[in-house]
Amino acid sequence: MDGIVQSLGVIFSLSGIAVLLIGALLGIVIGALPGLGPSIGLSLLIPFTYTMSPELSMLLMISLYTSAEYGGSISAILLSTPGTAAAAATAIDGYAMAQKGQANEAISISLTASTLGGVLGGLALLLLAMPLAKLALEFGPAGYFAVGLFGLTSVAALSGGSLVKGLLGAALGLALATVGIDPIAGTPRFTFGYFELYEGVPFLAALIGLFAVSEAIALAEKHARSSKLAKSRVGHVFMSKALLKETWRSMLSGSVIGTLLGILPGVGGNIACWVARDYARARDKHPEQYGKGSPSGIAAPEASNNATVGGALVPLLALGVPGSPTTAIIMGALIMHGLHPGPQLFAEAPTLVYAILFGVIIASLVQYLVGSLFLPIMARTVLLPDGVIAAGIMAFAILGAFAIRNLMFDVWMTLGFGLVGYLMKKLNFPVAPIILAMVLGYLIESNYRTALVSSQGSYMVFLTDPISVLFLLLSLVSILVPVRRAWRARRRAALATE
Repeated sequence: MDGIVQSLGVIFSLSGIAVLLIGALLGIVIGALPGLGPSIGLSLLIPFTYTMSPELSMLLMISLYTSAEYGGSISAILLSTPGTAAAAATAIDGYAMAQKGQANEAISISLTASTLGGVLGGLALLLLAMPLAKLALEFGPAGYFAVGLFGLTSVAALSGGSLVKGLLGAALGLALATVGIDPIAGTPRFTFGYFELYEGVPFLAALIGLFAVSEAIALAEKHARSSKLAKSRVGHVFMSKALLKETWRSMLSGSVIGTLLGILPGVGGNIACWVARDYARARDKHPEQYGKGSPSGIAAPEASNNATVGGALVPLLALGVPGSPTTAIIMGALIMHGLHPGPQLFAEAPTLVYAILFGVIIASLVQYLVGSLFLPIMARTVLLPDGVIAAGIMAFAILGAFAIRNLMFDVWMTLGFGLVGYLMKKLNFPVAPIILAMVLGYLIESNYRTALVSSQGSYMVFLTDPISVLFLLLSLVSILVPVRRAWRARRRAALATE
């Protein structure tokens, strides 16, 4: 109870309310700008949260995370250009409604559905995180190794069209995670004489470079966007009772689907939005309206997008395993504050844990308030030229990279990772597995080696631990499923050409 009371005191303090409002404002704008999204927004934000308390920094990041997931729908509706990948399904019916002069109605549906999804996802986090954390306390080194491996393989398998590219990215991330002090022997390795690498490859430099700088280079390469807003301007964004009556079932089903899929590592809003839309369409009395401006075609995917936020935080807090690039960034921020997500966090920092658990729900409500008041103004940001956005990202990236340790070494590393990330985009290599592997590398390596030390080098320790066996099998399934899917696709293509 002390943790609950103290966390609510932090949330409803002047500083807590301020960071929630700032996070919501920044999140909606970042999500609305095509090409950006919560991952890039959080990567740029981390350096500026370093001097804040862990509770306030987490409230700021969660508020930005939830609002950015919603913000992607603004450009999807007004420009038919999703601000985030998770808003792709929203663009179909959202832009169709905007073309009919119903942009206000479409955005009001999106805002209400996103808020409901965020609240229900937060409630699921509140109910599931602690029981799962208690279960995780029973895990041994072999079990934790298998859990980390499962989180890595599932995301690597689902983060792009090519399983091989995803696994290669994960391998590169694991290799980078070995740089620095050996967790068992305590000796430096792969530092090449640079004292700046004794703490490992700067996670912040890799994060900002791979996500933000690479996107800035890609935006600078493009011509300035000349898209125009849809027919009607954004005015009020309050949902009518008639629309609420028509769409509440789709919002509810989308919230449940988003929460469940968000808990699974590697799934997230990118997949949940399509699953929720397809489910709503299958149960709708008028499925023929989908694609022509159906309100439920907006409500279902938008509710699922924000519901995945609470779901994705469940494995992060309970097991210490991020299930998405965005939660990997949040995990990195916690590590920078000297905290390690997992079951021990509930005992070590209960105020922080409850601030996160309640923060997801309250941040969703703040998002609705900020969206209702300021969205008509913020919607105009989608017309900013690509060059302006690229320059702003690059400036914040360099400033953020230098801010943590005041070393130019980190700036050069950031720019280097930016070039690597840009080349990976050109070659269609997913970036997410690299970041996840860098975050999970210590967990995987230290528990792998600890398990072998305790078993005197016998690999049977991984096959005699039931938790280890379960997650090793899940890791195998997460790799075999996309392999089977690709094989079936090639087979259908071969049959079609015969």
